[in-house]
Amino acid sequence: MKRLNRRTIIKAISAAPAFVGLSALLSKAKAGDGSRFEVWFIRHGESEINVLPPQSNLPLDEGVTYPLTLKGIQQVKDLASSIKDIDVSAIFTSTRLRTVQTADALSFEKNIQLQLAPQIVEVNFGTTTSQPQILQILSDWLLNGLYDTKAPGGESYNDQRERFIPFVTQTIEQYSSTPKVLIFVAHGAILATMLPLLFKNVSGQFSLANILPNTGIVKGKLVHGRLVCTDWNGKKPQ
Repeated sequence: MKRLNRRTIIKAISAAPAFVGLSALLSKAKAGDGSRFEVWFIRHGESEINVLPPQSNLPLDEGVTYPLTLKGIQQVKDLASSIKDIDVSAIFTSTRLRTVQTADALSFEKNIQLQLAPQIVEVNFGTTTSQPQILQILSDWLLNGLYDTKAPGGESYNDQRERFIPFVTQTIEQYSSTPKVLIFVAHGAILATMLPLLFKNVSGQFSLANILPNTGIVKGKLVHGRLVCTDWNGKKPQ
């Protein structure tokens, strides 16, 4: 996902369909309890999938495919060092190798056991999808509202929503009364497509125009039971 050309995506965007129950789940957090609670979504370090030629058809993305590159390993070391003084409550990670490697460095730094979360793995774009085809699928979802579109053998926007949103919102509810940082380590495409459903101040247009770089971080907090993005890798959504 690193090389997606987003110049064609900076256009008006239809609002994504709201996840039924999202507001209800987050509103269970008592006012004030989450005043110092934060949630961070972190993209993995550079992996072998990020350095493939743009026109390459991507092989099957499974647990042990696409380890971190040497550059990615250094990125992850720097990331772990940067959170040395951050009070972390839990670290959840996608089960793909590149995210587990990233999260493992964080868990070692914080002496916190990893928790595996297959619900937040990368979007399944099928077995023969090139980056231009992926860009078209993302455009269909987030520009054209074609939420059932998918590549052969892949999953749709609605498929992602059914696995990602319930798990993440319930986990946030579970940790929201703890005044620490809850961390999810995931992937560029799944975060671009799903975070606008979680944060009330993030649009699909914004997320696609600002796809996270490797080890990029999105930070948020609860305000009156709703998630607000306070920092999108150095930018603040309007």
